Amino acid sequence: MAVAKRGSVVKKGLKFFNFGKQGTWKSSFALDFMKMKNEEGRPLRVGYIDCETGSVDNYLEDLENEGVSLNNLLLVYTTSYAEVEEWATKMMSNEDLYVENDDGEEELVLDADGNPFRADVIVVDGITVVSDNVKFAAIGVSEKRAKLKAKSQEKSATEQFVAEATAGLEFKDHDKIKMKGKNLLRSLITGTDKYVCVTAREKVKKEMRNVDGKMQLAEVGVVPDTWDGVEYEFYTVLRHFEDEDGSIKAQIDRKDRTKVFAQNEIIDSPTPLYWQSVIEGNKGKKATVVQGSNDASIAKDENVIASGINKADEKANMPVPEESLTTIEEYQNAIDKYIKELSDAKKKALRPKVQKAGLPMDYKSIEDIEQLKGFLSLISE
Repeated sequence: MAVAKRGSVVKKGLKFFNFGKQGTWKSSFALDFMKMKNEEGRPLRVGYIDCETGSVDNYLEDLENEGVSLNNLLLVYTTSYAEVEEWATKMMSNEDLYVENDDGEEELVLDADGNPFRADVIVVDGITVVSDNVKFAAIGVSEKRAKLKAKSQEKSATEQFVAEATAGLEFKDHDKIKMKGKNLLRSLITGTDKYVCVTAREKVKKEMRNVDGKMQLAEVGVVPDTWDGVEYEFYTVLRHFEDEDGSIKAQIDRKDRTKVFAQNEIIDSPTPLYWQSVIEGNKGKKATVVQGSNDASIAKDENVIASGINKADEKANMPVPEESLTTIEEYQNAIDKYIKELSDAKKKALRPKVQKAGLPMDYKSIEDIEQLKGFLSLISE
């Protein structure tokens, strides 16, 4: 649902997307939220979804030695898209969170003050792993789809095996995967006023370029190794890198909507602590959050699109009035139209019915109008 409001000063969001090579402090950047305070001066509580299973474990002792309470940190280890979405949704919705204790019983997660844990920050560390797993899952579905299709076409066992083994993602699969990932990350941007940090590995981007009169695949820079274009959803995009002297730095990649840093500015020793002033400046300001807006908007748009498609389908699938058919060719064309609309299963089921009626399957060889009427009647049922 659209939200309308009068212009006013609103709470600034911290929504970070950090990408770079291994060892460029992406995970430590995310953990540094533990050292920050909220608008009232209380330590931030961090819900940390670790998709690289153990990427931050070695840092926890250092945090504790610095006086940071680890009770304000909830670590969730998973490489599953569904589980990332599940835990992120729970944190955004401020649900009570439970973990299994040493006795195998579920217990309520409490923060350092003994209150039910409510994340101020949601971290998804290593979204590259999740996006890769979604692709692998889609390939698995594609293989099953190819096998079922070959089976329905009565292919031999060898042909079914080859179809399954050589199956790949179709264009529609790539679009679905991309939008699925964007939908998850977009919900973290528009669906909550919590601070967010998502990290990804980087990869070399290649494009076809004309090199000395020949089209060649050339390297044109680096991009996040995940769903294409997801970084555009975030307020601050940082590309981490190691400088020539071995120091770790980050560059503002195109934007920092908080205006703490300028576009393309280089930051030494990247940490969210540089943005503590943004949080302090949010005191007394209201957040602009449209809870459930993404899913609701998609559902509403689906209804609009489906309505248009259904109308088009109804028009396209309207039966040809039999009284308008006069010639053999018109009857054959009408039958042809009906058959093209049938599924493979219904086409198979049609054969015994036609044979039982004593009609030839090759309707285009039928020269008798009454027989064509009978054939058309069978199909239209």
